[in-house]
Amino acid sequence: MTAPIRVLIADDHQLVAQALSDVLSHEPDFHVVGLAYDGASAIREAARLQPDVVLMDIQMPGLDGVAATREIRAARPETKVVIITASERSRAVLDAVDAGASGFIQKESALDEVIGAVRAASQGEMLLSGARLRRLLADLRERHRRVNGAEPSVRLTDRELEVLQELAAGNDNATIAEKLVISPHTLRTHFQNIMHKFNAHSKLEVVTLALRQGLIDVPR
Repeated sequence: MTAPIRVLIADDHQLVAQALSDVLSHEPDFHVVGLAYDGASAIREAARLQPDVVLMDIQMPGLDGVAATREIRAARPETKVVIITASERSRAVLDAVDAGASGFIQKESALDEVIGAVRAASQGEMLLSGARLRRLLADLRERHRRVNGAEPSVRLTDRELEVLQELAAGNDNATIAEKLVISPHTLRTHFQNIMHKFNAHSKLEVVTLALRQGLIDVPR
C-alpha cells in the first residue's frame, strides 16, 4: 500500500489552517502531520516533521511564506511547497517560484483544486498549464533576462530540450508524448534524466532553471 502524502499546513489564520486540515484529513491518501501559523514555525515544523508537501500562505507575519519556502527547500529539497496567494501575478509569487515553490493556488480556489494541487505537487507535477504558465514564465524571463547570455551549466540532448520546450508551453504528458511521437514510458525517462541533470524535484523548478539559463524560451 502506498504511503500517504504527508502535508504540513502553514497559515497565520488559525481557522483557515484548521479548516484545510479538516478537509485534507478526510482524503485517504493524505496525512496532515502538523499546522504552523507563521514562517518561522513552518521552517521548524518542516524540519521536525519532514512533510512531502507544505501548503504555505504567502503572506504571514514576521518571516513570510517566500522566506520560509527558501529555507525549507534549502534544508530539504525533496519537500514540495505549494503557495497560497491572492494574486498570481504579484512580485511575491515570482519570489516564491525563485525560492523553489513547486507551484501556487489562489485563495479562492475550490477545495477540490487544493486537493488536486497537493497530489500533483507530491509527484513533482506542474500545477499550472496553458496561458497561466506562459504568463508566469514571461514574467520570470524579464526578471532573469540579464543571465540569459551566460553559458548554460546544464547540458541537455536535443530531445530533452524539445521535451522542456513543450512543457513550458503548458502541455500535459499525453500531449507532449503525442507531439514528439514517443511513448509515455520514454517521456517519463526523459523527465527523470532532466530532473537529475538539474538536481530538481518538480517540473516547474526544471522549467524555471532552464529559462534562467537561456535553454528554452517562453512560447507565444
